Amino acid sequence: MTCGELLNLLEEEAKKYRKEALSSVEHNRYMNNLSFKDISKLKKEQRLTQKLIDAILVDFINRIGNGQGGDYGLRTEHL
Repeated sequence: MTCGELLNLLEEEAKKYRKEALSSVEHNRYMNNLSFKDISKLKKEQRLTQKLIDAILVDFINRIGNGQGGDYGLRTEHL
């Protein structure tokens, strides 16, 4: 798999994952060190939480691209 193919795969998976991210993080609390209180706060601010999730996903994918010497240029609106 080329770097470009990997980045495309990550983008497609991020598009699917982003809407279920908060529930997945909540389900996997034992792996991420978030408390019930933390999750409750994230749920109260759904719009901000979704913006943050999108920003982190995009930043992570772009970071992988940069680490491979490329500039993938993914933006949150691409999700």
